[in-house]
Amino acid sequence: MLSLFVAVLILVTLSPGVPAALAEPAEPGASAAPSPWPDIKYYDRVDALPFAVPGGVWFLTPNGQNCGIWRRGSFGCTGEIPGAPQGTRHIGWIDGDRAVHYDWTVAVRFPNSQAQLPLRPFSVITHEGTTCAVTPAGGTYCERGPMRFLIGADETWLSAPWIDLSWVTLGPASCSPPDTPGAPCYS
Repeated sequence: MLSLFVAVLILVTLSPGVPAALAEPAEPGASAAPSPWPDIKYYDRVDALPFAVPGGVWFLTPNGQNCGIWRRGSFGCTGEIPGAPQGTRHIGWIDGDRAVHYDWTVAVRFPNSQAQLPLRPFSVITHEGTTCAVTPAGGTYCERGPMRFLIGADETWLSAPWIDLSWVTLGPASCSPPDTPGAPCYS
């Protein structure tokens, strides 16, 4: 099948007057789930300065969360996190983390800052390379590269877990436990 595709691509590329682009058809019966991530490019950009408090840039959401962007683009919210386990009150990504998450490690590293102003729907705020927005439905969306979350009224979405960005820039580290020098990283 691949050789047929390459032959067709070469033929189409070399034929005058024929567009040199092909698209593979979708798998029969395959349907992509709609992305939960909002398209924020047309939202109103707001100045971060009025939202600045000691510890970063913080805002209140329509659903009652206290959200912020702080040191080195870390971001998160505290308050009710719909869909998270009972008692979970913090969600975020903190510089050095491999994923957005909502476990106890976020809570213990979360700044003790309190927002003073609400971020209105259709608004976007950016600070230290991180962007947060409030959707028309009152959801809270934050992103920094591939790390992101969306807190809706009834559920919360997280970006893919354990995105190891250090691998991309630094390569693999020695994974050997101290008691077994030279052991392989993966088995």
